[in-house]
Amino acid sequence: MTQKNKIRALTEGAIMIAAATVLGYFRIFRFPFGGSIDLALVPILVYCLRWGPKYSLLCCFVNGVLQYFLGGGIAISWQSMLLDYVVAYMLVFLCGFGCGKRLGWLWGTVLGSFGRWVSLTLSGGLLWYMYMPEVFLGIPMKNPWIYSMLLNGVLVLAVMAVDLVVLGIMQSVPALRKIVLSSQIEK
Repeated sequence: MTQKNKIRALTEGAIMIAAATVLGYFRIFRFPFGGSIDLALVPILVYCLRWGPKYSLLCCFVNGVLQYFLGGGIAISWQSMLLDYVVAYMLVFLCGFGCGKRLGWLWGTVLGSFGRWVSLTLSGGLLWYMYMPEVFLGIPMKNPWIYSMLLNGVLVLAVMAVDLVVLGIMQSVPALRKIVLSSQIEK
């Protein structure tokens, strides 16, 4: 990759992180048990789809740190901060493997969301288990891992559905598809 393209990738990353930070303040829905639905991941997913996993890792890491510090992050320990924000958002870089692929926006978003779910589930099972209710979604809760998988699954699936709708709309508009979701990596 040329020096010009490296600078372009870093500049676009900074713009997408700024857009994600601003969009994070406009919540569509806030869950009573923690977490919310917003459009903050859309610019990050677009970046991942444009530049691939190599540059996406740094972009997603910085986004995770800023989501915690600027987005009003809640953590019970430094491990919670890492798993709930830094690692969870960093694993969204997996979306970058969809860069330049047919339907890459679809399966890349699913892959990035799955990575985020794994980190959030680990955090819930290891650190947040003491806050597990007796009943969740009408199901008696006895195992913190099951609770964490369900809780974070609901959150991640809801966010992923909104992200896929927005990315699907971008894919259906030819001008947006060409400008926004086209790969910037030199082949």
